[in-house]
Amino acid sequence: MKNKLILRAGEFTSFTSHYLISVWNRYFDISHYDADKTYDRHNTLFAVNWPQANDEYSQRLRDQGYRVIVDNLMEPPIDVTDYYLILNPNWCWYNESVLWRYLGYDQYQPNKNYSKLSLMPIRRQSKIRDHIVDKMGTRLDNFVWSYQGQALPGDISWDIDGYQRFFNPGWYDDTYFSTVVETWQEGKCDLISEKIFKPLAYYHPFVAIGQLHTLTRLHQLGFETYENLFDESYDDIVNFDQRFDAVINAIDNFDPQPYDSITMGKLQHNHAHFFNQTLVESRIVTEIIEPLINYIET
Repeated sequence: MKNKLILRAGEFTSFTSHYLISVWNRYFDISHYDADKTYDRHNTLFAVNWPQANDEYSQRLRDQGYRVIVDNLMEPPIDVTDYYLILNPNWCWYNESVLWRYLGYDQYQPNKNYSKLSLMPIRRQSKIRDHIVDKMGTRLDNFVWSYQGQALPGDISWDIDGYQRFFNPGWYDDTYFSTVVETWQEGKCDLISEKIFKPLAYYHPFVAIGQLHTLTRLHQLGFETYENLFDESYDDIVNFDQRFDAVINAIDNFDPQPYDSITMGKLQHNHAHFFNQTLVESRIVTEIIEPLINYIET
């Protein structure tokens, strides 16, 4: 008999994502909380999203002796006590792979025209992103890029749900490579966001304006990067400003030529690896589901 996983109606967690439900349902009997029911404490988990980790609902369940798990899969780790915190540094890969396959984005095949140098979507404003845009300067004249009120050509409204994952093939067909401005720039890379998985999924070389050892982390996950196109020594530079300068040098030294056989091999490997459904689902089971089952059975 499967263990029970109880969700609160109207609350979003990774367990409510419709494109993942077939994975969760193989291991859990999922239903919504019913205040009139009494649940078996030995085979029931209650899942809440991380902002609700310490609200009245979660506290009441814990006071009643139930096991409450906190979905922290899409965010950096938070500080909670007396809860099982679900986190995984690889979750963005797994989630985006299943979602983009569901949306049909895995069917994209490049039709390159190389009309611009680089794709650099940023959108949301921050102080460090202001600095990045300012320092890029006139290079952006040859970029397809977005920031604050400037949208990418052919983009959807930023007010529409799901805009962050919207995919326009033209952005990738029109450009040689992506300049990825990652969510985080300081410290050593532990988490990788959807921003850097986009070029991996969509046959695009890239440089990363991110944390120390971002490329190293990708190599550990089985992806390839593009040392044949860029000087990737920036990945080992501890200081962000110096690392950013090295990224700019790598961009300035890029030779805009159609992809050769080495680059094509890397692009094909990364696309196949990112969308490897068997691999992704097996890692979800090993890294997330099996630990949850062990938690409830101990």
